Amino acid sequence: MILQLGVKPSWFSTCTTVTDRSGYQIPGSDSSTNDLRKYMIDSLLPPVGDSVVPELLLKVLEPYRREGCILDDERAELYSTVVNKGSAVRFAFAAAIFGESSEALFWLQLPRALFHLMNRPVNKSPLEDPISSFPDLGETSNLSRAVSKGNTMSRKKRDTVNYGRLKLMDFEQEELWGSASERIPWHEKLEGEEAIQNRVHELVSVGNLEDAVTLLLSTPPEGSYFYSNALRAVALSSAVSRSLLELTVKVVAANMVRTDKSLSGTHLLCAVGRYQEACSQLQDAGCWTDAATLAATHLQGSDYARVLQRWADHVLHTEHNIWRALILYVAAGALQEALEALRNAQQPDTAAMFLLACHETNAEISKSRPLDEHLSPSDDEKQPFFLPGLNLRQEDVIAVGEYYGQYQRKLVHLCMDLEPLFD
Repeated sequence: MILQLGVKPSWFSTCTTVTDRSGYQIPGSDSSTNDLRKYMIDSLLPPVGDSVVPELLLKVLEPYRREGCILDDERAELYSTVVNKGSAVRFAFAAAIFGESSEALFWLQLPRALFHLMNRPVNKSPLEDPISSFPDLGETSNLSRAVSKGNTMSRKKRDTVNYGRLKLMDFEQEELWGSASERIPWHEKLEGEEAIQNRVHELVSVGNLEDAVTLLLSTPPEGSYFYSNALRAVALSSAVSRSLLELTVKVVAANMVRTDKSLSGTHLLCAVGRYQEACSQLQDAGCWTDAATLAATHLQGSDYARVLQRWADHVLHTEHNIWRALILYVAAGALQEALEALRNAQQPDTAAMFLLACHETNAEISKSRPLDEHLSPSDDEKQPFFLPGLNLRQEDVIAVGEYYGQYQRKLVHLCMDLEPLFD
């Protein structure tokens, strides 16, 4: 905790010298006779937790400092080079000192994730992505209701002499269409794949491509004709309209998932610009990195963030890697979920340091560009933290500080009740 909050390098030893970040040799001094608060570095970060605790901890650690048991000379010198390089770097050093390499990597990656969050572009406009203007259409059962009845056959009365063998000599358009329309119901009464193929052929012949596509899409994924029928359905729908093509591809891709062919389905979805659905299918198949890569290529704004946040949920709850999940949450703009993960993991100290690092990084990034309504601080001057999380409620921030203060006081009492122990 002392390393995280930041203590001056001169505090570490009374019998050796320590090099600070400027190369100056700091002689050791006897801190027991001085106000120990002066050894804490002056930080511009908002106060968090109990302000009395750092000095109490320095007093508790005084016997260990006198014995040179806090940091050896090499690590103390290393600490002096990073102590003023920002809170995230200081937190990473503290984690690394205690062997928490995953946590150290998290702190080093956190500023980059925040920079990504604050600089991500908004969603594409409909002009840039015409596919996005189509509605979210349903499953195969809705296909017949979604498509229009376009090229249907004329229903004019036919000459009464055109019966029997004379029908074999039909050559006019209406006559040929009429004969085909009479054959189609007969195919409907027959069972088997061959009858379906004949029905599709007749429907295509009379120009009723919509019904032909509907029939082809009714083929079960486990059927032997599924892939050939799916190919024809996609090809025929493309000749009708863009919306029918998009719906057809979506249905075919969904059916491919049922046969563990989700990767093939995602390729079809990409062909019609359904990148969000493609990413969802990849994630359903466990291809989390592939989904994130596809999203990074084709999605922006909140669409991309949804992919990252679902990945973070998986990493947290399935892989149980809280540090990697936190980075993904931050990159997705889900600071609320990040704090909740830390709270559920019972890490009040890390939650408090997380707020400090986010505040500092956010403030530094914002200095380099004009503020807008999304990045400017609240009108409430009493708000201590300036955070990029648009959904982060102030009461959550206050709760983190209060919980951290309770944790600090409990830690101090625990340490003060123990006698110093040296190896």
